Amino acid sequence: MVLQLISLLKQFDIKRIVVSPGSRHFALVHSLEADPYFKLYSVVDERSAAFFALGLIQKTKEKVAVTCSSGTACMNYGSAIVEAYYQRLPLLVLSSDRNPQLLNQMEDQFYDQLDTFKNCTKYHGQLPLIKDSTDEWYCNRIINEGLLELTHHGNGPVHINIPFISHHDDTFQTKELPIVRKISLHKADEKKEEWAVFAEHLKGKKVMIVWGQSVMQNDAFNKSIDEFTNNFDAIILTDKISNCHAQNSVLNTTVVLSILNSEEKNNLRPDVVITIGGNYIFNNELKAFLKLGHLEHWQVGYEDKVCDPFHQLTDIFEMSETTFFENITAIADYSIEGEYNKSWLKISKLPPLPTPSFNELYAIGAVLNNLPSNVDLQLANSCTIRMSHFFSTDSSISVNCNRGVNGIDGSLSTAVGFSAENDRPTFYITGDLSFFYDMNSLWIRHISPQMHIMLINNGGGAIMYAPLCEEFRKTLPPHIAACHHTSAKGWVESLGFRYLSASNASEVDDAMTTFLDINSDVPVFFEVFTESINEDVNSIKEYYGSIRKIFVKEPFSFKVSKKIKKLMPNSIVSVAKKLIKIKS
Repeated sequence: MVLQLISLLKQFDIKRIVVSPGSRHFALVHSLEADPYFKLYSVVDERSAAFFALGLIQKTKEKVAVTCSSGTACMNYGSAIVEAYYQRLPLLVLSSDRNPQLLNQMEDQFYDQLDTFKNCTKYHGQLPLIKDSTDEWYCNRIINEGLLELTHHGNGPVHINIPFISHHDDTFQTKELPIVRKISLHKADEKKEEWAVFAEHLKGKKVMIVWGQSVMQNDAFNKSIDEFTNNFDAIILTDKISNCHAQNSVLNTTVVLSILNSEEKNNLRPDVVITIGGNYIFNNELKAFLKLGHLEHWQVGYEDKVCDPFHQLTDIFEMSETTFFENITAIADYSIEGEYNKSWLKISKLPPLPTPSFNELYAIGAVLNNLPSNVDLQLANSCTIRMSHFFSTDSSISVNCNRGVNGIDGSLSTAVGFSAENDRPTFYITGDLSFFYDMNSLWIRHISPQMHIMLINNGGGAIMYAPLCEEFRKTLPPHIAACHHTSAKGWVESLGFRYLSASNASEVDDAMTTFLDINSDVPVFFEVFTESINEDVNSIKEYYGSIRKIFVKEPFSFKVSKKIKKLMPNSIVSVAKKLIKIKS
C-alpha cells in the first residue's frame, strides 16, 4: 500500500510533503525520508501544516501533500481544506487511520475520518487493507483516481484515508521502489506530438474496440471509426443494444466468445482494448476472455469516472469518440494490412443452425427472423436479451434494453414510454416475471396503438435457475423464481389490447402474421406459454452446444499476421518514436 502510494506520488510529480508528527504513519513518513526525490517539511500543528501547504501551492503552482497520524490530528486539517476547496488549490490530504472494522469499538484515536471532508473535497477515497490481488488492484485504482482528481475539471483538494493495522513491526527491507500502474488522463487539445505517440504505440498491435450502449452516432463518427478500424486492422466487439452498424464489427459477441476454444482465444486476444459507450451484455464472457492476456485498456468518451473492469486501464481519453478516432488516424504515417479483424469476422459468421424445439428460444426466433424493417425493438433483461443474439435483425431496427444495472423491473414501462413518442411501431419481448412485476404500466393512458408485446410465460423466472446445479434444476425450488400459474389475458383485454396466445410451435407460427402487422389500429399482445422453465434455461446451453459441434466438424482455421504499410514521411512521428523510447 505504502509502496504503491509513493510510486504514484512520484509518477504524478508530487514531491513536496508537509509532515506532522505521530507514529501511526511511520511506514509512510520513513519511506518518504529515504527517497531523495521528496522534499519534506515538518510542521507540528496540523491546522498550521495544512495552511503552510497552501502557501507552498500558491508559490510553486504545484501539487502539495500533507500527512498526519490518526484521530483528531486529521480533524485539524478542516479549515485549510475548505480554503483550498474555494481557492481551487490542489492539496492532497493523506490521513493515517486504523483498522476500519474497529470503528466505534472503543479503539483509541479513532473516528470516521473518511467522511469528515466529503463536502469540501473533489474526491475522498479509503484505501483497503491489502490481503490479496483484488485488494492490491483496488488500492492502485483509488490512489490513481484521487491523484487524477487534484487537477481534473479544475484544481481542488483530495482526501485519501490510509489504514495501518500496526506501526511496530515495519522492517523496510524493500530496496527498490516498484513502478506501479499509473492511469493517465488525456484531453482533446493534446499536442500533435502526443497524438503521434499514441498512433505509433498501436503499430503492430492487435486492437479491439468494445462498443457499449448509448454512443451518440452521426456521419462524422461513423466515418471516423470505419477509417480507424481499416487503418489499424482493429475489430469491434458489440451487441444489439449498441445499435452499431460499423464495418469490422462483431454483433453477436456473446455467442462468439462462448464458442472459442483455447487456441483461438490465445490468437485472438488483443494487445490494446479501447472501450466506448456504456454497458454490453457480454460482460462476463469478455472478462473471462481477457483474463489471462496482457493488455492495455484505453477508456474513450466523456465519462469522467475511472472505469477499470479488466484491471488493466492505462489511459483515459476524455473527449468525444469522434475526436479520438479522427485524431489518432490522421496522425498515423502507416496502415496495417493484417488478418486480425478478418479472423474475428470469419468466426462470427455462424452457419445456419437447426430450428430449436418449441420453447422460449423458438418463440423469440419466430419474431426476430420475421421482424419488419424500420421498426423499433425493446427487450427485457435476462434470457430475452441473451437469446436475441442468436438471430440477426435489420440495420434499420433500433434496439434498446435496460442494461444499466440489468434489473427486471421497469422494462415494460420503458417500452411504453418509448412508444409514446415514437412514429414507428414498437415491438417489445419480455419474460413473465418481468412483465407481471411491471404490468401496471399498461394502464398508462399514453399507450401507442403501434405497440406490439410478446410475453413468454413459462411460469416463473427461468434465468434464476441457470446458476443452480443440475440436481436443484430438476426439483425447481418454487421460491427461487416465484413460480406461478398466471395469465395476462384478462388484464390486457380489459385495456383494449388485441390478445393472441400460443402453446406450441404451429400456433406461434400461425400468430405471426397478426402480431407483426404494423398496420394494426390497436395495440397487440401475444402470450406464448412454454412447457418448462428448465427447458427454456437449457435451450441456450443446447444452442451453444449445436454451434460448437459444427465448429468441431469444420475446424476454424485462421492466422493473425500484420504487415505495416508506410504511408508518408512524418517528422512528428519521428518525435513520437523518441518520446516512446524516453518514456519506456
